[in-house]
Amino acid sequence: MATPTPATQKTILIVDDQPFFITMQQNMLQRQGYRVISANNGADGLAQAKKFKPDIILLDVEMPGADGIEVCRQVKEDAELKNTPVIILTATQDPKLNERAFKAGAEITILKSVPGERLLNMLRLSIEKAKPSA
Repeated sequence: MATPTPATQKTILIVDDQPFFITMQQNMLQRQGYRVISANNGADGLAQAKKFKPDIILLDVEMPGADGIEVCRQVKEDAELKNTPVIILTATQDPKLNERAFKAGAEITILKSVPGERLLNMLRLSIEKAKPSA
């Protein structure tokens, strides 16, 4: 796959407290031509989002300090970030998580163990959906 030019390259912010997971996702996404930035906690993730204005945010739900649901809520309350799609990632299946995530403004919740191709499809669809109307 051809790497997009910097003007068309989409930026993805990964916020997760597990460095191995960040590295794994970062490698996969960069091979697909995405620009990837990361943070290892909610506060840093919110700061990175404000600084880089990513096209989409992948948020781990369970982190020390502000969890992914709270960070999502803060993203959606920020005037400059409110239209940024947020995907909540989780390592466990919690039936109440979807409801909490949607109330906070997340697009979807997915398991961290989801196959890479499915994650890529979800990212593409969420980014496409978020494009401003012409």
